[in-house]
Amino acid sequence: MTFVRTALRDRLGLRLVVVTLLVSTLFSAVAAGVQLYLSYQRQVGTAFQVVDRVSATALEPLQNALWQFDFEQVDIILRGIQSDPAVAHVLLNSSTGHVFEFGDSEYEERKTNFELVHQVDGDEDLIGSLTIYLSLDTIWASLWAQFLTLVATNLIKAYLVAVALLVFYYRLVTRHLSKIARRVDAFDEPNAPLGLELDRPAAHRADAIDKIVSALNDMSLRSALQIDALEREVAQRKVAEREALTASLARKRFLANMSHEIRTPLNAMMGLFQLIEMSDVPERQKKQASTGLEAAKVMLSQLTNVLEVSRIEANAVKLTRHHIDTRKLADQWGETAEGAVQRYDKDIEVIVEVADDVPATLHVDDKRVTQIVHNLCDNAAKFTMEGKILIHVGCAPQTDPEMVTISVSDTGAGLPADEVSAVFDRFAQVDDSLTRRHSGTGLGLSISADLAKLMGGELFAECPSPLSGYNTTFTLHIPAHHMGEKTA
Repeated sequence: MTFVRTALRDRLGLRLVVVTLLVSTLFSAVAAGVQLYLSYQRQVGTAFQVVDRVSATALEPLQNALWQFDFEQVDIILRGIQSDPAVAHVLLNSSTGHVFEFGDSEYEERKTNFELVHQVDGDEDLIGSLTIYLSLDTIWASLWAQFLTLVATNLIKAYLVAVALLVFYYRLVTRHLSKIARRVDAFDEPNAPLGLELDRPAAHRADAIDKIVSALNDMSLRSALQIDALEREVAQRKVAEREALTASLARKRFLANMSHEIRTPLNAMMGLFQLIEMSDVPERQKKQASTGLEAAKVMLSQLTNVLEVSRIEANAVKLTRHHIDTRKLADQWGETAEGAVQRYDKDIEVIVEVADDVPATLHVDDKRVTQIVHNLCDNAAKFTMEGKILIHVGCAPQTDPEMVTISVSDTGAGLPADEVSAVFDRFAQVDDSLTRRHSGTGLGLSISADLAKLMGGELFAECPSPLSGYNTTFTLHIPAHHMGEKTA
């Protein structure tokens, strides 16, 4: 009984039983309907055979008895006809006015009339009429009884089959699936194979459940192997991470030491070159000292760029925002650009423009923004032979009111169209005759682009420039929280 109760609690098996019952009921109803229809046709045919039997066996005796006024015999014959279950009502009207009636007189359906005659010298005299009314009530009652019997029998068989099917289904399928589910749910050793086995005869042919068990065992084995491989890989990665951290710390210490060790003698050299320039020495030596001082400054700038790249890669660059006067900061950028022009000994005009809609005070990291603008102005002065450099400060479109644009445009030779996107790559330089006249590590624009991203903005180049009269424009697009009124 416990086994049966467990089987009856099986939801999957119950759904199967419900479907089986529905299908069995449907087919039982159809089969019963067909059987009842055939029985109805057979019984109706039998009922209408009464008319033929009356015509063949009872009509002539009835005519003779009526002619001889043997009403007792007439009564017997009519009662015999009415005793048939298919006859509901019998009515005889004689020519002498006698009426014989048996059965339900109110039943007036499916009637058949017979004329009763007597032959005398070849002539037929009408002596009465016989009317027989047929009834199908007994047929319908019989059909309903058959229907109920068929339905009850088929339903009982269907329910018995369903219960047996439920028990066998639980025995053959559900209990194994339940065991598989419990085993998988309780399995807490991901590094070990599942090792699932079922309580089934070893000689039976492999079916879908065996395939499921085999697939789960194979999957658990593969998972265990993959987990082992992942654990080994994680261990290796941890070792590599520790080694990388150690190497990174060593690199940072090396860069810090080298920065100190190189900057100290380099500053001493620059100081000596400046002293020579200011001392009372021949002009030729002063020029040599000036050349050496310029070379030392270039070397110091390149060293600074290399160290800046290392700090950016190590996420060691921290931003510090200040409330900065917009016009004052733009003028400083202009002075820086003029200094770069003088350093390259070129006749280039520097123009500074601040749009009217730019607030008088911005909240930015002025040192990092100035570093980017210095790099852009230095490049503009380096690669422009003559003409002008424009520094423009404006607001971003209305869709982004918290953004400010700072652009540096020049009238230099410009950039090849296929090189515009590559100018921000590290150690990249545009390979033409103009750029090869100047030295550099190719880190300035890369550092500037990284700093722009660090501040939540972007730096991009446009060549040809969207401004009329200029060939190249570098635009810095950064967030700068507006803290003051617009500039006058």
